[in-house]
Amino acid sequence: MVFSLLQLVRLSRAQVQQELREREDVEKELGLVKGWIQDTRGLLLSPTADLDSLLHELEVISRRQSVERITELQQSKYQELQAGLPSELSMQLAEVALALGSAEDQVQAREREVQQTRDVKQDFSSRLQDIETKLKTIALKLEDKSGDLEEAKEDTKAVYEECECCGRTLGELGAAVQEFGEQNPLLCKQLGDAVTKLMEVQRHTAQQIQDRSNRLKKQAERQMEDYRSMKSFILSWVEKAECMVSGNIVWSSASQLQEQTRAHQALLRECRGLHGDLEAMLEREGQLGEVLQTDRWRQQVAHLSRRTEELQQTARTRLQSLQDAAKDVQCLEAEVKILHAAVDQVQVTLASPDLNRLSLREQLTQRQRVLVEMEVFKQQVAAVQQCQSALRLPEEAVASLPICRTAQTLQQEASQLQHTTIQQCNILQVGGSKRITNNFIPNYHH
Repeated sequence: MVFSLLQLVRLSRAQVQQELREREDVEKELGLVKGWIQDTRGLLLSPTADLDSLLHELEVISRRQSVERITELQQSKYQELQAGLPSELSMQLAEVALALGSAEDQVQAREREVQQTRDVKQDFSSRLQDIETKLKTIALKLEDKSGDLEEAKEDTKAVYEECECCGRTLGELGAAVQEFGEQNPLLCKQLGDAVTKLMEVQRHTAQQIQDRSNRLKKQAERQMEDYRSMKSFILSWVEKAECMVSGNIVWSSASQLQEQTRAHQALLRECRGLHGDLEAMLEREGQLGEVLQTDRWRQQVAHLSRRTEELQQTARTRLQSLQDAAKDVQCLEAEVKILHAAVDQVQVTLASPDLNRLSLREQLTQRQRVLVEMEVFKQQVAAVQQCQSALRLPEEAVASLPICRTAQTLQQEASQLQHTTIQQCNILQVGGSKRITNNFIPNYHH
């Protein structure tokens, strides 16, 4: 019996110790929940808490489930012992459950605040994203360049109005963010930084547009006027040069060739400044290319450069041909003139009435003297023929050259004159004294 009582005492002591340990574990778990509740209240009251991560850290459901599990376990345990839940423990569980419920209400209220804040942030972010997209679109429009100055001015004006609209919207958003920031300083700072950054982008973009507008209205107009003026001058020269070099050279007298030479020289003098103008046009094109689409103009300059070079080269070639031809024709004209003068002199002498009044013997002597003088014809005709063969003219032009026809006529006249004079000498010899004829007159034959 004593042994049984001792066992009962020991068993009762063990149960008490077990109960104390379990009670201690319960109180420890409840203490953790109480600590969590205090921390939660502190987080909920913190103005600098990160709202997006706050609810994740609170873990309300997990805490409530933990308390409910403890309560169920304790109730089930004492039911098995056929005893009621100790009042002290019941009170602790009730206090913790009440405090947890209050904390849960606070968390739910904060959840609503967080959701509301998230919605507001999303709205602000969406509107800021829309403005950012518009500013990027405006920046892309600035990269697009029109080839027409007036069209570029209109486009720039429209883009500036779009940019100013973005600026006004950003100003309104900035004021709304400041007002919202009184309730949420942390989010206000994030949104405020985003607004400030976009405002800086908007101001920079607006300045770029204003600079482009000023350039279009002032510099571009002057540069385009310079470009068109130089282009007009070059086109005028090209038209004149094309007309000149496309015409046939008139292979005629030296004076006419010299006149054509002077025309080509004047044309080439006029083009001396063309290279500088073309470089200046290319420079203007580069300057205008910063605000206008000038690929077509660059191609125009390249085409004009090639065309003017081709025309200059053709004009130089024609000038050289004209100068050579004028020099050769002038030389031929001089020799023909000398031959012409010699032929005229002989004709005048032979046609003189005084010659016919002389005696037959004197006439014969005079004509013999003229025949001796006619020997110079051979040298002069040779000089003329040499000049003709040295002519630097197209072969077909030589045949139709007036001076060549004149030279041919003079050569025929000189030959005919010699032939006629020889016949006259022969006639005079036959009609005169045979002794005189044998002693003084040689026998000429054609």
